[in-house]
Formats: sequence, C-alpha cells, structure tokens
Amino acid sequence: MGRKVAQTMHWTGGAWLVRHKRDREEAATLMREKLELQPGMNVCDLGCGNGYHTFPMAASVAPEGKVYGVEIQEPYLEQLKEKAMQLGITNFVPVLGLPYNPQLPDDTFDVILLVDVYHEFSHPEPMLKAMRKSLKPSGTLVLVEYRAEDDTVPIKPEHKMSRQQIMKELTGNGYRLVKEFEELPWQHMMWFSKTDTESP
Repeated sequence: MGRKVAQTMHWTGGAWLVRHKRDREEAATLMREKLELQPGMNVCDLGCGNGYHTFPMAASVAPEGKVYGVEIQEPYLEQLKEKAMQLGITNFVPVLGLPYNPQLPDDTFDVILLVDVYHEFSHPEPMLKAMRKSLKPSGTLVLVEYRAEDDTVPIKPEHKMSRQQIMKELTGNGYRLVKEFEELPWQHMMWFSKTDTESP
C-alpha cells in the first residue's frame, strides 16, 4: 500500500528496548496509562520483545486477566518465561507467532497493543485479518508508531509511519478509528475497533 516494510529488529539488539531513558524519551508509562487497562481484561502485547510493556500490563489486568506476549523470535520468549518465573508473574502467556499469523485465539482480547512493531510486519494484511478475528466484538487494536511527519524524531525513516499511511492500511483492512492520543513525545497512538464487515 505504498510503504516499504522495515527490517525486523534482531533479538540481540534488545538492550535498546529497555534503555534507561526510554520512558523519558517516549513517555511509556503515560502511554500505558492511556490504555486504561482493568483487572480481568485479556490483553496482548504483540511484538513484545523482551517485555518492556508486557509485565506492567500483566500487573494491570491481574489477577484474573491475562497478558499474551507474541514474538516471532523465540529467544525473546525464553527470556520472558524465565523473567516471569523470577518475578512470580503467573498471568503471562508466551506465544510464538508466525510472520503471517500471530497464533492467537479467536474472540479473546479486549486490547491488542502494537508498539513500534506494525511497520516491521512482512505480511501486514494477513496479520491485520488474524488480529481482527482475535479481538472481542468490543475490543480495540492500539497502534503506537513513530511519527513520520516529525523530522525531529531520531528514528530511521523506514521505522516511522505517518497518520495518513496508518489510516490507509487499517481502514482498508476492516478497522475504524475510534480514538487518538497525540501527546506522546515521538509517537502516534491510535485506537481501532472492528468494522461490521470484514475486508476481503
């Protein structure tokens, strides 16, 4: 749809995801607050990496709710399983996804969160279709992506997305925009629900 897919960040570069200044640079805590997670929700951190958002989300939905962490790089999931055991987190579900299918159960999730990962999907349309099936009727897909419109955001252009491009791809694949938060320092934050009819 007129966009070059970015290279997936290899798991050996995962230290950048948990850098000390990330919260200051990206207001990650504020972003998670805006999700308004509640105990008992089922949520998914898709492209969870080494769990920067996963375990805070697990705490927000505990004890009855679960957080599914999806990765296509198995070493990340092994790290996360070990860390969950160390922290005593029992509501984390690791999922080894595929490039074209996140391997999630249908009609399960209140929130699917994608932070700086959608632009790396090699098969975005099959992924959007699969995620759509896994959302509850009232569920939302929350997309957080570095703003391509802002040249001051110190990220490579291929790892950014414009609001226009996000809207083009999501609305063209069975989603509608329901909410936005544009006060993060570097990123768009956009909520999408399922439309009544599935895209072809």
